[in-house]
Amino acid sequence: MIQNLIVLLFGLCTQENLQILLIVFAGGIIRGYTGFGSGLVMVPLFSLMWSPIDAVATTCGLGLFAASQLAFSSARHTKWRLVSPMIIALLCVTPFGTYFLVSLDAVLVKKVIACLVLFLTVISLRGWTYTGPQGVFASFIAGSLGAFINGLAAVGGPVVVLYFLSLPDKVKVQRSNIATIASLMGVAVFSFTFLSGFVSSNVWWRILLFALPYMMATWFGIYLFKLLPGTAFKLIVLYVLVAISLAVLLA
Repeated sequence: MIQNLIVLLFGLCTQENLQILLIVFAGGIIRGYTGFGSGLVMVPLFSLMWSPIDAVATTCGLGLFAASQLAFSSARHTKWRLVSPMIIALLCVTPFGTYFLVSLDAVLVKKVIACLVLFLTVISLRGWTYTGPQGVFASFIAGSLGAFINGLAAVGGPVVVLYFLSLPDKVKVQRSNIATIASLMGVAVFSFTFLSGFVSSNVWWRILLFALPYMMATWFGIYLFKLLPGTAFKLIVLYVLVAISLAVLLA
């Protein structure tokens, strides 16, 4: 039995699986630290190996494990008055994004989204902050934009992130809002993508195989957040967005 296990482990140590493992570790660390962002890392890189639909489904499937890790601590500090309209928006709008995911050239769409994310991030780094109205309507609009982009390419987080970061809340509250809506977006995209019928059966095996490494990386990101909170949080999030947006454009 031990010999069979060793053979199985060696069989799993393919070049592709090692590449996936590195991507999963990077995505998990960023998800644990920022509360979002794994899709920004994983979807573009996974798309180089599989179809964009499988890349989105695998990323969101793994994200369900991170959602469970972050759920309890995030729920305590989440501003549900702002997040609730976003939940309604993602349920209504995500299917439209998923429709375009399975219908359009996803590579081109992701590059357009990367340009948008890069533009918004640079503006934020230069000191721009959201000064418009807050409340139910503003949250619904931000949630709708994020849900559509997330359904299309699983990278809708930056829209709601930039919205939440511009609000005058404590870092812990900002991160909790981001983590909560990012988790719920992942659940919605995962569900609607599978309902589309275009996801290959290999996705389930990949999710099961890399769930534990992803969870370990997420825990490391959570621990890292405890060491580097405060003003460093916003800058790290924004520079992560810049780096990944450029990586998507150059891929």
